This record gives sequence, C-alpha cells and structure tokens, in this order.
Amino acid sequence: MKSKYIYSFSASSFLLLAGALLAQREGGAFSNLPEIFSGTTQTKGGTVSIDRNARFKPKEVLVKFKENAGESVKTYAASSLGGRIAENLSHNGLSKVALPEGKSIEEAVQEYSNHPDVEFAQPNYVYHTTGTPNDALFTTLWGLKNTGQTIVSGTYNPSTAPSNNPGSSGSDMDAVNAWDVNHDCTNTVVAVVDTGANYNHVDLNANIWTSGSCVSETGASLGACPYGGWDYVDGDNSPMDLNGHGTHVTGTIAAVGSNTIGTTGLCWTAQLMPVRALDDWGSGYTADIVKGINFAVRNGAKVVNLSLGGPSYDPALRSAIALAGINQDVLFVVAAGNETSNLASKNSFPCKFPEANILCVAALDQAYSLASFSNFDTSSVWVDIGAPGTNIRSTWAGREVSDSGTNFATWTTSSNNTASSKSIWTYAPQGSCFSNFSALYLSINCSDGAGGEIVNGYLNNITTTAYKTYTYLSGMDRVHASFYLFLDTEPLYDVFSLNYSNSAGLPSFSGTVLDSYAGEMNGNYAYLQYQLPNCTGSSTNCSFGFKFNSNSSIAKAGIVIAGFEFSALDVDDTAQYNILNGTSMATPHVAGLAALLRSFNPKFTYQDTIDAIVSGGRTTSSLQGKTKYGKAADANGALRFLKAPSSLTLVAP
Repeated sequence: MKSKYIYSFSASSFLLLAGALLAQREGGAFSNLPEIFSGTTQTKGGTVSIDRNARFKPKEVLVKFKENAGESVKTYAASSLGGRIAENLSHNGLSKVALPEGKSIEEAVQEYSNHPDVEFAQPNYVYHTTGTPNDALFTTLWGLKNTGQTIVSGTYNPSTAPSNNPGSSGSDMDAVNAWDVNHDCTNTVVAVVDTGANYNHVDLNANIWTSGSCVSETGASLGACPYGGWDYVDGDNSPMDLNGHGTHVTGTIAAVGSNTIGTTGLCWTAQLMPVRALDDWGSGYTADIVKGINFAVRNGAKVVNLSLGGPSYDPALRSAIALAGINQDVLFVVAAGNETSNLASKNSFPCKFPEANILCVAALDQAYSLASFSNFDTSSVWVDIGAPGTNIRSTWAGREVSDSGTNFATWTTSSNNTASSKSIWTYAPQGSCFSNFSALYLSINCSDGAGGEIVNGYLNNITTTAYKTYTYLSGMDRVHASFYLFLDTEPLYDVFSLNYSNSAGLPSFSGTVLDSYAGEMNGNYAYLQYQLPNCTGSSTNCSFGFKFNSNSSIAKAGIVIAGFEFSALDVDDTAQYNILNGTSMATPHVAGLAALLRSFNPKFTYQDTIDAIVSGGRTTSSLQGKTKYGKAADANGALRFLKAPSSLTLVAP
C-alpha cells in the first residue's frame, strides 16, 4: 500500500453558511416554511460562504430541484455541471448528486445554487451520534422513579460540578403515577432514527413494529419489513445496531414493561420502528437521515426520536422535518446537544430549526440540576424542556469486549536497535503526557513528539513495532480500533504503518496493512478509526499493532499515539444493558412520553401533545432562564393535563 504523504494536517471538513433566518418557534401553522430555503436561494449570483469547522461527505452534494423539474431536467442540469444524479432522496425534488473529479464542495454548491432549476444546494453533512413494573433493574431507573438511590457503576462525573449520585428523591418524571393512567403505546408508531436497534433484545423484541408491506422513503414497495424498519447505512431491511446508542435510546422509550427482566421504558408496550441512519461509529450523513425520516413518516410514525446533532444549518433536514409535520402531523423530539453551549449564540441542529413540530430536550442529573455537558439557551427560544440524562441505564446492542488503552505497558514492543530509547516505542502513563490518556511514543519524549518541532526525535535505520493481541469468544459482529495520531517523520521515506490480523502475534508479519503514513502534521493530530472485519465471526484473536521504518537520513520529531480504544461487539447476546450520559438519553424520555400521550388519545395532534408536555411539566429551578419553558418533563402531569383534542367538534344528538 502507498504511504500517505502528509504536508500538514487539518480537518478537511466544511459547513455551508446558509444564513437562514432562524425565527422563534410558534405553536401554530408553519408560517415560516419559505425561510427553509431562503439561506441558499439568496446566494444566487453571489458567493457561497464555507465554514471549515463542520464535516460532510466528499465528492457529492445534495440538490433540491424546483417542484416542476422532471427527471430529464435534473439529469441535464447535473450533467451540464459535470455531475450525475446518484440518487433521488424524496418525492419533492431532493437529490444526491455525484461530482466530477477535482470539483470542490464549495464550487459545486455555488454552481448548483445559481442554477435556474434549483432551489438550494448543500453539502451532505455528517451527524453524530440522547403502576410499578416488576422489571429486575427498575430500581436503577432513577429518571422514572428517584428514591435517592445510588447508581452503581454510574459514569457521570463532571470535573466542575457534583455528580449528584445519589440524587434527590422525587426528582424524576413521576412515571409510576402516570402508569396508573396509561402505559400502553401501541396506538402510536415511534421511530428512532439512529444507529439502529438490536431488535432481538429480550426487552425490545415484543415491542418492535413490523410490516408485511412497508414502503421506501419515496413510496416504492419494499415488501416485508420483518425487523422493525430499514437500514440506510447498508441498504437492507435489517436495522441491526452495531454501535449500541440506538438500542439504548429505544429501550428508554419502550423496553417491555413488567416482564420480570431488565428495564422498562416510558411505554410498557409499543410499536418501535428502529431506522438505521448512523453507522457503527455513531456518525451519519444528511442524505441517510432524511431518507430515514421519510421512511418513518411514510410507514406511519407519529413520533420520531432524533438523538443526534450537528453544527451546520441543514435545509434538507429541516425540510424533511417541516413537511412531516405539515403533511402527516409528526412530532420530532430532538437532543439539545452535549457541548455545554449556549444556543442563544451557538448552533446545534436540528434543535435550532424553528419548526413548531420540534421539541428540543436538555439533560438533567439525578438532583435535577442541568447536566454539566448539556447545551442550554438563555434566549429561551430553542431548548424547550429538560429530562433525565445522566447515569441512564437501558438496553444495549450486545456483549462488548473493550480496551481503552489506559495501559500501553501491556503491549509487546520490539526493535532492531534496543540501545536507545529513540529507537523503540515507549509507554507514557495517563497524566504524564495527556491528562485523559496514556500514550505510546517514539521520540525523545512524549511532549516533543506530539509538538512536532524538534529534529532527531528517533534514530535512522530502525524498524520498530508495538502490538497487542486481544482474545475473546468467537461470534463478534463488529470489531473496531481508534486512536489519536501525532506524526512528524521524513516525508515519503520514514513510514508509519498500521496492521492487524485474526491470529495471535505480531500482525505486521501475517496480517493486513490498514494504512501507512509519512510526513509532517506540525503539532496537529488525526483521529483515526478502523473497522477490523477479519476479526469477526469465528475468530477468537485479534492482533492490532504499529510498525515504523526509517531510512538513513533526516530524522524528524517522531510519533505519538494516544487515546487508543479497541472494541468488539456480539449482537447475539440479547440480554445486555448499559449506563450512558447525554442529551441523547434525555430525548427518548420525552419521546416515550409523547407516545404515551398520543396513544392515550390518537386524535391528539403534535401540537396537543407538546401543549400537554409543557403545561404538565414541573417547574425546575436549574432550567429557569436556560430553556424556553423552565420545566422538566413530567409524565403524570402531562397525562393528567390532557385537554380536549383541538380537532374535535360537538355534534348535538
């Protein structure tokens, strides 16, 4: 494999600044719908501005053609600009366009935005990865019933605030009293557009929606959907979760209640529709998320959970959400984000879309303080309400084997020259070079290697390796490795390579070369992620390692590896649970409540549902001045606050 020549490293990702007017959400009709496209259409004849902090998929853009543009018009428009229609994403003119070699995203967005048959063009953005039952783990679900219990193995531990574990008795959604009114959500299909879900999980399987005649995002017949939804990452009818996030979210909404095992969701019984739009790293593109939303809406979902977010204004995503509300009365419950940002001045989408059918959720800890990581909003416009979001136990995708790399001392190292520390990999424990990570370095010392400003950090004419063999039970469905890389070597000649194999021992001898690098990052770093497919299936070993070869001239600063993580997942173990933190975990608490409300009376609109959640919410001091309503979602309060549906009329006998 060719080595990669790195002149300097910086994030090759961008954000289209659409300049849209983000009006305050109103409770009524979508009077501001035309603004969805205003940010892009106003660039006609002007210059598109690109922010280089966001991420998007290379070599393609999303183009929204005008309503009267047929297939021939779209094909001609794309070909006239050197591209081609790769895929139609919806029935209303949104298409994915493949770009010719050498054309930048910025150039393509500019050209298509100025085309007379186009409403807007944008990058394909990246999003990341929010009655008492007899379930065995119910006592750990503090968000549903908080008795002041301590969550054993809780992972929420902020550096600048108390963890509030244990928390405050009564700081919960009062679900137990709500369940006296309703715990059945089978009248409402709830879609989770995420990393998928382990639909075979013992606490989910009975609540998974299925269909013998589902349709695609464009309305085409797909035949049967026996596993609950669709997979827009791999393009099939099996939205199996290879990450865990989506399974966790799904369980908070509707893990089977009162079945003597595991946890319970807000809904004990439900119709859960997992849609896989994020990959096994927890990342996904606008195109797949939009298709996932359109699939869910066309197949009857009335509540959609989006525990995802990104920093970029995204008219394609906004349009999908808006049209779902206008045409199908769909409510979207979305995460506020985990950047500790004030959304009065910072961005997190879809939370900051102004559509009335969006409810944006912040995270609360066990004492109902705002979680240290949660985004908030002092303008009281965008973040609507709070819900439990720390130390949340829920269903998990399967059995995991993981290693966070906190002890590189267990790795095996070798070199053809052991006389100098500059010729063999050296271990730096956590705190000695990086506060949060241990490190492995080949340099005079770890700090100089990461800084990239010295010379002769390593010796010439060396071959040095470092690796570790992981042993586990066979049957793994996903195996990953990831780490941060600081690199400063002689371009072209001093080569750092990554290798792995499905056998024990040094992988550079018998394994696969994943990548090779040589060059200068100038003190910057790359975060690298690799799938290790040869280590899945019947394999019981997986060896991962690094190899470095230098030639006889010019030695640079060296190499530093930090934050290494190895992870393997077996989805056949269907009785696993996990504890997570995030607005991603808060969001499904509210989505589950929305499903309870809409199932209790299916005539309720999305606006009736929002009104009940807000009016029945609990005034919470930590949310005052930080959210629109200053309230935490309260299941009992919402169910008992239900007003008559707005669409009903009295007919005299």
